[in-house]
Amino acid sequence: MHRPLYDELVPYYELVEGRDWRGELGLIESILKQHGSRTVVDLGCGPGYHVRALAKLGFEATGIDISRRNILFARRKANQEHLRPRFVIGSYYDYQPRRSVDATLCLNWSIPTRDDELRRFLRNTRLMLRIGGILILDYERVSDIVWSEVGKPMVNSWDFKGRTIVRVSRGEVISNVLHSTDVYIVYSNRRPPKSPDEAARYRRMRGTNLAKTYIDSSYVRFFSIPELRRFAAESGFRLIDNHVLPRNGYKRNYAVLARAS
Repeated sequence: MHRPLYDELVPYYELVEGRDWRGELGLIESILKQHGSRTVVDLGCGPGYHVRALAKLGFEATGIDISRRNILFARRKANQEHLRPRFVIGSYYDYQPRRSVDATLCLNWSIPTRDDELRRFLRNTRLMLRIGGILILDYERVSDIVWSEVGKPMVNSWDFKGRTIVRVSRGEVISNVLHSTDVYIVYSNRRPPKSPDEAARYRRMRGTNLAKTYIDSSYVRFFSIPELRRFAAESGFRLIDNHVLPRNGYKRNYAVLARAS
């Protein structure tokens, strides 16, 4: 499925995601150091923020993503920052590093939503890790669903390098999976042409490419702690910790799973 957020909108990804990037990085760094991790693979790394940030902190970091546009952007940013992390185009269902690593990450709700795919993901991730190695993944709990907000359109906007990005989002929860449809409109920094009437102005705006529109769909699964513990045990992991960070009035959970054997 084509997702503009991982293609045409990649340069705006870090802005529109609205994460507490520094707070999240501080938490991840703390967890990695607590477990003596030096080698890290980010599964579904997107444009590579965490990989680049961890490389700056001295970790041996690798990022993998199925989106070619993401990986090319991540490599370019790393070169600009004089960093040398490794970025790979590939799927986290079958990627394997050349040697076992200390830790893996799967962030921004990138874990699969279907049971069979989640098990496949966890089994392959387990094979990447040394015994005792960890997987850090973020998720939201079922108990944190704000039902009063589900189904309501939400509008956000940002200014970025002379452009204005507007996003209109609407989500619905089916069972324990949130399906969100996001409409992104990217306006250039050029002023709309002056025309004597709306019809003429509309025709001229279409011809001058003042705005581009993209429609993106995403699926996010909500979990409970017992569910995560069960999936972990079935796939050779132990759920050993859970951390919480605030996110725009909501909560983002970070589960830490350790390879059991």
